[in-house]
Amino acid sequence: MGMGSMHVNSPERRDRLWLINAFAAVPLTLLGAAGKALGYDRMLKTNAAKHRVHSLFRQGCMLYDLITMMPEATLRPLMQRFSLMLRDQPLFADVFGAV
Repeated sequence: MGMGSMHVNSPERRDRLWLINAFAAVPLTLLGAAGKALGYDRMLKTNAAKHRVHSLFRQGCMLYDLITMMPEATLRPLMQRFSLMLRDQPLFADVFGAV
């Protein structure tokens, strides 16, 4: 997760960093799952592969990077599917439901 080279003095600080990491990883994984459900994973994988090459987390990272350049016709279904998948997660619905 990219925290192997970090040196943290207190376990509490380390735990807070891991919590922030988890709060970032879950939505990116859901974004990747939303893209896969819509078939957007075809534009992310190599031409020779017949199955998914990248993890859902990696696909979410790639889609997140592409969001600024996506035409609205492509972005709107992705955001709608992502919001539905996010709403189906009980933790996010409880924590961020009011927002």
